[in-house]
Amino acid sequence: MKYPNAYSGVKKIFAAEILSVIGVVVLIVSGVLGLLSAAAGIAAQSADTETASGLYGAAVGFGIPSLILMLGFGVLTVVAFILQIVGVTRASKDERTFKNALFFILVGVIAMVTEQIVYFLSGVIGQTGADLVNSICTNLWRASTILVTYYIIAGVIALAVKIGNEKIEKQGKTIVTLIMICLVLSLVASVTSNVFVQNGTNEVIASVLALASAIIDLIAYIIYLVFLGRAKKMLREATE
Repeated sequence: MKYPNAYSGVKKIFAAEILSVIGVVVLIVSGVLGLLSAAAGIAAQSADTETASGLYGAAVGFGIPSLILMLGFGVLTVVAFILQIVGVTRASKDERTFKNALFFILVGVIAMVTEQIVYFLSGVIGQTGADLVNSICTNLWRASTILVTYYIIAGVIALAVKIGNEKIEKQGKTIVTLIMICLVLSLVASVTSNVFVQNGTNEVIASVLALASAIIDLIAYIIYLVFLGRAKKMLREATE
């Protein structure tokens, strides 16, 4: 049996990616509701008393489901993250390239943990400083995610070379370029959104940019998911 660990690992990474796609869809819906809530709140500030009351009600009506969906996104993200770690660890037993992905997963974990610690210490270090550090950690996590994706695809390409599957090898080289472009654009949109928030600019602009980032992420995830499905099939056939 060839590369049983890689097959098992890629299966788990594939499952993690499905959850990620669902999570991004949930995030986009949450973002749309949040945007509507923000728009209603801003409109209420310049409306007459009766109209403002209705607009504030609409803002709350959109805001609560948005918050619930955000919590759902968080749960999906955690489960997908655990599956990804297990999958990459398993796959690295058959192909060393996956170990590079493990390193950047660790970087992402450190960034997330640091962000949470700074959040709880914001009263000590000041809100401005905490917001700055959290913004840096968030974007470091996103950058590490890009590199994790790159090395997972690189690992699959290396396995395709060993197996002699030129089709997957060529597809991998093309897809990695497309996905990297999508993820870098998403990172730029996310960083820009954070800058608007830090500068106190209208939160609607920041929400639109965050939504654009999520949509670009969804495109990248779907491309990545299709490729992982083909890689899983290749490895299954190699193990038979």
